[in-house]
Amino acid sequence: MLQKTHVEEAVVERKARRQPAVNMTPMIDCVFLLIIFFMLSTTFTPLPGIRVKLPPPGRPSSDKPKGAVLRIQDPAPGAKEGIMLLSQGGVEDIVTFENTYARFMNATPEEKDMLIIQSGRSVRHDQIVHVMDLAKRAGIEKIGFAMVARE
Repeated sequence: MLQKTHVEEAVVERKARRQPAVNMTPMIDCVFLLIIFFMLSTTFTPLPGIRVKLPPPGRPSSDKPKGAVLRIQDPAPGAKEGIMLLSQGGVEDIVTFENTYARFMNATPEEKDMLIIQSGRSVRHDQIVHVMDLAKRAGIEKIGFAMVARE
């Protein structure tokens, strides 16, 4: 009979103790397929925004709405904000953010019913939103938007 030497026994033991290898490629493929499946099957809820009540289609009405009218002119080249003109009681004055709130607070109830913001096409949104915030703080609930007709 052949006797095994210590070296041969060590080689046999090492082969027997070898760890099994796990191939990770199929598992990664499954994970990617699950990610794609969940991305495609997920529905996203729209974020709440500002509610805008659009007028019905057709010709613009010739009725002049009652309330204050704030016109924001296009900013001059290099300026961030346009000049604001507030029409209350038939008088049009240049206003700033600082005195706009006081003017809104001192307005008559008829003028506080609605604010119409008429802005140029190049006016930044943050200026319009800032005016809207001031109007809401002053108690003006309805805010309308008017566009200047193209020339």
